[in-house]
Amino acid sequence: MDTTPLGLPYPECDPPRVKDLSDAGQIRALAEAVDALTQATADDLNAQLISPLAARMRESAPSAWPGGTANPNLNQTVFASAGMGDTTAGGIRITKTAWYLVGMYSLVIAGSGTEVAARPNILRNGSNMISYGDVGQQVTVTAGDVYVSTTVLLTAGDLLKVRIATNGAAAYTTTSHLWALELLGA
Repeated sequence: MDTTPLGLPYPECDPPRVKDLSDAGQIRALAEAVDALTQATADDLNAQLISPLAARMRESAPSAWPGGTANPNLNQTVFASAGMGDTTAGGIRITKTAWYLVGMYSLVIAGSGTEVAARPNILRNGSNMISYGDVGQQVTVTAGDVYVSTTVLLTAGDLLKVRIATNGAAAYTTTSHLWALELLGA
């Protein structure tokens, strides 16, 4: 079997075969290459299936907003692999280019007798990552959860944060959470 399409050395032991030390060296080189490829495959499987990069951050306490757009600061890391929890920047810092499942939710609390139309979004490097579109929740009287999630290709160095846009009619508070889970390496 020709092993060169797999990037492995091909022993040249064509008949008539002469026993010499070159045969042993060629077989050893093939065995070492197979071992290295097997280890690399096992490492990839471990990284992708068993322990993918993941992070979840949240606000440590509710934050008050006068109306309009809220940009909550995620200052508490619930869990984070590979240093993804960036409490200084208030979001999740992507450390490896890959496909991720990202999502956020926020408990929005409006004052008694008021109504707030809250629409969540995830910011990627300060810009809306997805269109607000029809995503939204009418928060009436007291409280309601707003949430959004998506699958996206992110680049190492990207900073993810949350944003909540409202109709601006009333003051409200938020308690927000953001998560990212690596799905597939790029």
